[in-house]
Amino acid sequence: MRARAAIVLAVAAAACGGGAQATKTRDLGPAIDERTAEKDAKGTLEEIYGSISRGKPDNLFSVVDESVIVFGPRKADGFANRTDAIVALNKVVEANESRPVQSGRLDVVVSPGGRSAWAFDLVNVDGTPMAMLAILSSEDDFFRVIAAAVAKTPSMRDIRSELKKVAVVPPGASAPAKVEDAAEGAVDRFRKGLLEQQVWGDDLASRSDAIVIGPASGEVTRGKKEIKKLWKKRLDAETRGAISGELSAHVTADGKLAWVTAPVTRVEKDEDPLPLRVFAVFEKNDDAWKMLALHESLALDEPGAGAPFVKVLPPAASPPEPEEPAKTESKDKSKAGKKAKKKKKKKRSF
Repeated sequence: MRARAAIVLAVAAAACGGGAQATKTRDLGPAIDERTAEKDAKGTLEEIYGSISRGKPDNLFSVVDESVIVFGPRKADGFANRTDAIVALNKVVEANESRPVQSGRLDVVVSPGGRSAWAFDLVNVDGTPMAMLAILSSEDDFFRVIAAAVAKTPSMRDIRSELKKVAVVPPGASAPAKVEDAAEGAVDRFRKGLLEQQVWGDDLASRSDAIVIGPASGEVTRGKKEIKKLWKKRLDAETRGAISGELSAHVTADGKLAWVTAPVTRVEKDEDPLPLRVFAVFEKNDDAWKMLALHESLALDEPGAGAPFVKVLPPAASPPEPEEPAKTESKDKSKAGKKAKKKKKKKRSF
């Protein structure tokens, strides 16, 4: 029961709930100073952590959007709405002692205009490390969490061991899914990057505040230089993915951020297929969407539970096209050609 409590507490810390939302882009009033927005967004998450640590889940109603959606950390975790999630959390808190949610490194990146933001943190609940990526929106005077992905981060050794049992699954595999029309551009880029990984790599390596979170412990990459190194490894490994479940995509109320997520089976050269949930954050730049954050997560389930996901595989990597041999001319032919041109010029001069 303690393990279950840790899982549910982590879900709540990441936003506590789930459900399809229909956010519409609209005018939210004057822009907010980005430093002020960053402080306010951090305050929202810290309030969530504090409410869980004090065993007061009901206090989350004011800082979590009613149509929030969250994925993970277990395969079945994906609540229909905020109310159901808080009711479930209350049951756990009543049956067990509350456990403090410890923040590792809370990073918040605010979008232009200060009305939306995304946040990353490594949280620890009852000794269990988890990675959390959340989307926040401010439609009035403070930020609320509108979406999140949360997952345990086991060691790569444990992951490989569970892969042999076919026990690795995407978190929130059966969560509700909906794609908003406004997010279609981000969805197209998401789909394209599954097979052409350089698309994602170019986006992520263009921003110093971008981040890539892997499924295993310690797999957090920040900054242009480090992301370029990581992406070279991914390209060398012929990394690619195939969607193995329902895709969901939404846009924040200000239209600045979009998030796209889906269960994905990732394959790499000489590695077993790896079922994941891929959660990506995009920012709108003029009319184009560019990826800012990528969270790849997994859950460990019963042996054989991963079978439906490993059956869905991307097409094989295309072999590189052979380069055409450079055309070379012998010195004799080259000289002969020059002499012939000189003779033609002489004839024309008479």
